[in-house]
Amino acid sequence: MIRTMFFILLFFQTSFAMDSLIDEALKCIEKKKMDVHSIERINGKIYAISWLVPANHKSCEYKTDYGTMVFEYKRNCIFEKKNWLKNVTNLKRKGLLAAVQNNNEDSVIVSDKDKVLWSCPLKTDDILVFQFLDKNRLMVSFEDGGNGEGDSIGVLNNKCQWTLFERKARLPYMYSSTFSSQFLHYEIMRKPYIVFYDSLYNKHWGTSSSFYIYVSTRTIACGYDDGANSSKALIKCIEWTGDHFVEKTLPHKVDIPDSEDCLCACSWTERLFPCGDGICVQNYETKKIEILIDE
Repeated sequence: MIRTMFFILLFFQTSFAMDSLIDEALKCIEKKKMDVHSIERINGKIYAISWLVPANHKSCEYKTDYGTMVFEYKRNCIFEKKNWLKNVTNLKRKGLLAAVQNNNEDSVIVSDKDKVLWSCPLKTDDILVFQFLDKNRLMVSFEDGGNGEGDSIGVLNNKCQWTLFERKARLPYMYSSTFSSQFLHYEIMRKPYIVFYDSLYNKHWGTSSSFYIYVSTRTIACGYDDGANSSKALIKCIEWTGDHFVEKTLPHKVDIPDSEDCLCACSWTERLFPCGDGICVQNYETKKIEILIDE
């Protein structure tokens, strides 16, 4: 019992282990009231990734130029905007990697910063959902096209070779992960399923989950669970310990707006995002940031 309690405290405690530059950048992001969806150190530099969001949740008016923006933190509260893929929308990022369909939606292009790494034709001209395994491999979610066989997930590599990963499964649209994250997330029979993927040895371990992943870092993934209370969303996290998964609920709770005030879908009042190897939360209105898990 004592050992179990010690592990729980260790898992959730906030320490002083966070990268000092990331901590500095978080304070500047809060000061500048920037929206942030990921901040991490890549090749010695600190990058913040922001998404353009709907213009007005309540009136259902969405921006037509939604996408992602990348900023490099230059210290002294200076963020330098990077114009990589600036005219491209509907792209999937993992760190500085990006996967996007071309204008005809019949091929996929994978790039690192502004350098194209590889591209391959697609078997469909539908808008697809991607997740990165690594810079050489993409997971791709296909709809069944009305043939009744169910959606499937395939793996596309940089040699344009396809392999089947999971039948009757689909990838989610909303998901933010750091470059070092080894988590994958998809649905099987409309239920969340989590995978920890070791790309070095090409092995993976999976488990069903009680929540959908919203963000993931190297060994921790978190998401919302609003099933217990209609006015509050719990934050649940899952950790890969090296040989099994451990799921926990954080004490932090997020308000859910009254549905009567939302003509479209009600969003939470705070967004989860990866901060280094930890997990942070930012209030949509005040832009205040709180560190929930510090690794």
